[in-house]
Amino acid sequence: MLGDMLKVLPTRPVVYIAPAIVLVVMSLYYWNLYSDCTDDRQRRMELSRMLATGDWSGPFRLAEFTDFAWDQVRIVTNFRPERRNIDCPMGWNWPEGKREYLISSDQLTALIFAQQGSVVEYLELQGDEIVFTGTGSALTPENAVFKVMKTGPGDFLLKRIR
Repeated sequence: MLGDMLKVLPTRPVVYIAPAIVLVVMSLYYWNLYSDCTDDRQRRMELSRMLATGDWSGPFRLAEFTDFAWDQVRIVTNFRPERRNIDCPMGWNWPEGKREYLISSDQLTALIFAQQGSVVEYLELQGDEIVFTGTGSALTPENAVFKVMKTGPGDFLLKRIR
C-alpha cells in the first residue's frame, strides 16, 4: 500500500523544493512586514503612555523618547502621504480604516527623523490626540523640547518651548 502511494508522487524534487522556497520567502517577507508594522504601533502606544503617566511640570524632550540617533526631526501636522513604503495589512499598525480616516480628516501627524540628511525613522500619530504646536521647521534634539498640557482623557497638546 505504501509502495502504491509513493508511485503517485512526482519523481522530480523541484516539485517539492519550489513550493518550499516560496513558502520560506513569503514567511520572511511577512514576518519582516509584521515586525515593522507592530513596532510602529508599539512606539505610538509608548508615547501616549509616557505622556499620560508622566509628571510634566518640566519640559518633554523628544530625544529622551527616542532610542536611535537623529539630528533633525520634522513634525508634519495634517500629513497627507501619497503612499507609504510599508502598507500594513490586517490592522497590524492601525485598526482597519483608521489611517485612511485620519488622512481624509487632516488628523494624521508624521514625525520624520533624519540623521545627516537621510530618514532613519518615521512615526505616524493620531493628530487629534497628540497635537504639536510651534513646529514649523526641522528641529534638532536640543530644540525639540515641549511643554505638555493635557487637554482631555488621552489627549495632549505639546507646545514647543522656544
